[in-house]
Amino acid sequence: MEYLSKKGFVHRDLAARNILIADHGTCKIADFGMSRDLHDENYYISNSKMIPIKWTAPEALHFKRYSSASDVWSYGAVMYEIWSLGHKPFENYTNQECLRRVDSGFRLPPPPGCPRSIYEMMIQCWHPDTGSRPTFVQLVSRLSLSDAKLLSTVSSDTTVIGGPLETGYQLYTELQNTYKK
Repeated sequence: MEYLSKKGFVHRDLAARNILIADHGTCKIADFGMSRDLHDENYYISNSKMIPIKWTAPEALHFKRYSSASDVWSYGAVMYEIWSLGHKPFENYTNQECLRRVDSGFRLPPPPGCPRSIYEMMIQCWHPDTGSRPTFVQLVSRLSLSDAKLLSTVSSDTTVIGGPLETGYQLYTELQNTYKK
């Protein structure tokens, strides 16, 4: 995504279902059916009717404005899918309930076993202000930290990866409530 963003493309459908794993663990982004070249614009206004609501940034849903920042929002949802071992974001909510909750500042709780530093990145990806979200360059830089720094946990914060999603509601509650109105 860093490469696509640098080249001025917005994917608009970034989700785990559209990521292929190649040799040596290399991830390849697929399904460019919704992607657009931004050329000299910073965002793209869509007329599309089919939108993956639970992965899509609020500004794209409300105003049909897609940008690299809206792809970053979706990347936060991909991180959730990875750390929850394949659960879809907001899987127990209707599309309307998902949108209402996100608009009120609700963010998905961390999946069980998710380190605080990873969840902090998710929360930053889901910032309501597009200009305050990290860029893909910044995300790559953070993800390039040593495993010891990136994956460290505090013993009081640990849950078991793959455990019941409900246990995540008890983790990092101050981060979960960062954008609540």
